[in-house]
Amino acid sequence: MKKKRLLTDRSGNLHELMLEEAAKKMAEDIDAEVMRGLLRDSGWNEVVLTWIMTHEVSAEVDQWVKDNVKGPFWTRGLVWLFENDIDAMWFKMRWLG
Repeated sequence: MKKKRLLTDRSGNLHELMLEEAAKKMAEDIDAEVMRGLLRDSGWNEVVLTWIMTHEVSAEVDQWVKDNVKGPFWTRGLVWLFENDIDAMWFKMRWLG
């Protein structure tokens, strides 16, 4: 009996909660891929950062974008899309150069 208690939460629905969380993450991933495709098809400029980002560097990138990007942008993880060509160019020069 003790072993079973470790595998469930107090209400006994740990498995259902894990499934709900996995389904939510999958839906968010699908939504992000759809949005990414729509923006690319609309002419937005995609930049994918290819290096692993620490929390500190992520905060630095976010602050740089806040201070320097003039037009609309969208991001998820290491993928960035910019409506403005110049914003994308400056972003590439700063973070890929």
